[in-house]
Amino acid sequence: MKTRILSLILTLSLLLSALAGCSSETDTPKDNPENTPTASDTPETEPDYSWFETPEDTGKLEIYSPGNMYSSILNPAVEIFKELYPEIEVSYEIISDDEFETRIRTEIPAGKGPDLVLMTRSTFPDIYKTMQSDLFEDLNPHFGTDEGIALTDFVKPVMDVGLMNGKRYFAPMNYDLSIMMTSQSILDELGMTAEELEPVDGFCEGAERFHEKYPDSTLFMDMGGVNPAVGDILTMYRTFGFNLIDYTENEISVDETRFRQYIDLVKLYFDPDYDVTDESMWDDEFYTVGHGLTDRRFPYDDHCGADYRAYVNSRTFMAGDGEEPILFVPKNQQGGVTAEVEMCLAVPKGAENKSSAWKLLKILLSDDIQAGHDEKRWGASYLWSGFPVRLSATKPEMSSDVSNQTPDGPDFDWFVKLVQSPTDAIIFPSIYSRYIQEQMLPYIRGQKSWDECWKSFMNTMELYKDE
Repeated sequence: MKTRILSLILTLSLLLSALAGCSSETDTPKDNPENTPTASDTPETEPDYSWFETPEDTGKLEIYSPGNMYSSILNPAVEIFKELYPEIEVSYEIISDDEFETRIRTEIPAGKGPDLVLMTRSTFPDIYKTMQSDLFEDLNPHFGTDEGIALTDFVKPVMDVGLMNGKRYFAPMNYDLSIMMTSQSILDELGMTAEELEPVDGFCEGAERFHEKYPDSTLFMDMGGVNPAVGDILTMYRTFGFNLIDYTENEISVDETRFRQYIDLVKLYFDPDYDVTDESMWDDEFYTVGHGLTDRRFPYDDHCGADYRAYVNSRTFMAGDGEEPILFVPKNQQGGVTAEVEMCLAVPKGAENKSSAWKLLKILLSDDIQAGHDEKRWGASYLWSGFPVRLSATKPEMSSDVSNQTPDGPDFDWFVKLVQSPTDAIIFPSIYSRYIQEQMLPYIRGQKSWDECWKSFMNTMELYKDE
């Protein structure tokens, strides 16, 4: 039973972290975001890069591939590369995840390492400081002079996460969005509409009302194994859209009132007696007809992933319980929608084969990879999770002839629009997670006052900023 339930939940967790930026919806979309701006809607004057000289073609390419997730993306891209450029010698080294991060962090500053780096958001402790270090090539001149690729082909707010001081150091591959699913019956209990839950203040108020009714509930789905407060810290950080340091101005940039509101919500749902070894939750038949709302939670679920079919499955299970499913998207503190980048591409400044690296980068951002599926993995997306940053790839990436899943119709079109609707994007530095937990968990646990923890947190961030 546990295996079957785990399979169902993991399938659903591939879903939606998707719809951030949209209005609340039931299973039948009503207010499609027709006017939501995307990269293609925002005309910009391109800078003049006539001065740029395309790097000399050396006839070589060196890349590293750690782990299955990287290989599933790099392998087909390298095969395409070899077909297009058979005259270029490719050195493709397979290394472990741990070795990859160590070698990337040590070799690149020394002018060594691969010609193109495919990295996750956690490869560097702080990708923004990495941008400041001037270790990577500015990709803007490449985009600006290569007629075979255009920035307007991509979700602009997500692509621009790699910008700093006018230079584009990283090109994102994919991204996550946040979406919450609840039911009409829960909204009725709260006395709120889905629209009222979308703003930061409304979301917090709804969570507080729900906790009063169900004091033993978790804020989001409890997967066991770790205190939910840790997961809540990460989920809510992205939802609120924080970015603690303004690296351009070199100053701490965070609103204390909003930050406390975020931490207070985690504190409200913190369970000091939570048993990380307790697996009793897996004894409940979650997400099966007749059992979908066995345990009440706010929201009914928080989905993370990129699968339209999982959204449909969730909707079906809830309808089988006689529940009306409601999707709502909490806005960030600026009133927009925050995407979180998963993987990025970068060309080291010291790379010896920059021309070949750029060729491979373009392949990785092409429809062939962004919208591609791996027949060896039952038609799963090359990207594994998240949404492709290429606009034309969103729809085909969520379809797969191999698995006989080819969604279509108004609901699917609506879903695609939502996927392409972020207004902001972040890469959550892993070092931030460490500092937030170190400095704020004493407040969440009731061991220290807010003022003590906030002061300590600000001092820590000031010291870190100036390192």
